[in-house]
Amino acid sequence: MLATLSMEIGLDDGEPVAILRRLMSGGMEQSNSAAKQGRTLVSRYWFLAMLLMMIPAGLWLPGGGRAIKDAGWVTPVLVGVMMAVSGFTLDTGKLHRQAANLGAILLVLFSTYCVAPAVAYGLALWLQPAGHPHFLTAVMIMAAQASSLASALALTVLSRGNQELALIFTLLSSSLTVVLTPLVLQLSIGASVEIPLGQMIFKMLLVVVMPVALGQALRRFLWNKAKPLLRGIRLVPQIIIVVFVYSGFSVATGQINGNADVVLRIVVISALLHAILLAWNFGVSVLLRMDRGTGTALVFCGSQKTLPNGIYLWQHFFADIPIGALPLALYHLIQLIADSLLVPFFERRNQAGIKPKTDDQFRIQ
Repeated sequence: MLATLSMEIGLDDGEPVAILRRLMSGGMEQSNSAAKQGRTLVSRYWFLAMLLMMIPAGLWLPGGGRAIKDAGWVTPVLVGVMMAVSGFTLDTGKLHRQAANLGAILLVLFSTYCVAPAVAYGLALWLQPAGHPHFLTAVMIMAAQASSLASALALTVLSRGNQELALIFTLLSSSLTVVLTPLVLQLSIGASVEIPLGQMIFKMLLVVVMPVALGQALRRFLWNKAKPLLRGIRLVPQIIIVVFVYSGFSVATGQINGNADVVLRIVVISALLHAILLAWNFGVSVLLRMDRGTGTALVFCGSQKTLPNGIYLWQHFFADIPIGALPLALYHLIQLIADSLLVPFFERRNQAGIKPKTDDQFRIQ
């Protein structure tokens, strides 16, 4: 009777078993796909989740963060380690093809060291609380920083942008920060805050540029041996940034508690500044008809700000400003959230714009 029923509905003896197998394999594939998506979400957003967790940790358990600041030596050591690891993991072997793109390089430096400080200065004057002595200085410490060395490059890669050009952007921005960051601070707040320009340049050279050079030198000899450990090595800069965010909120606890108005104003300034920089760099890339990969690198690298260098400057030259770390930490959180959300848009845009190209991509002459 079963055989007759199978024949009536158009199945032979073997087909029900095959159908069951296909159904079971389809269910397993869906389960595996869900597990894979879960792992992807964790790998992409664990760092952002940790940064957000450091806000309540710093506010409720500030002792550890204050100890880091009071120790004096911890911050420069951590910054140096982070810069050395970044230098070690950066592959500079493919940069020669993009090094001639001087127009795009100058645009990133202009956005980082001219547009960002000018816009931040205007926003700070507009939104600063009446009679607050440290608000403008705290905002300008953040606005004068170089582009992020790690996240801007990673987001460009995820968006299928021009990663070689993004690497040039971040390397030049971080190298020139030893001169341009102190200069921006001198021009913007030097009239009201005493800035030891020469000492600041020298110390940033020791803590930022020399470790990157050391990391590049070690890469030549140790890269092949270190490959099995790369996943762990690349976690080091992210862990250090988490520590800095925790330390920044810990030290600012006294200013935050009962003074939500200042925090809200800094959040608004950080969000507006980042939105303006994103719009500026995207608009310039479209107006100048850059190829989409170059435009993606310009948007991310020209809109982000590094956290470790700013924490170092704050602790060693502006230690008497208790809210000095707040704009740095809040801007860092905002740029990571906003730019992570933009990755799918730029990825689709870059994939749609892929065409056969010669080695000579768009250059602004």
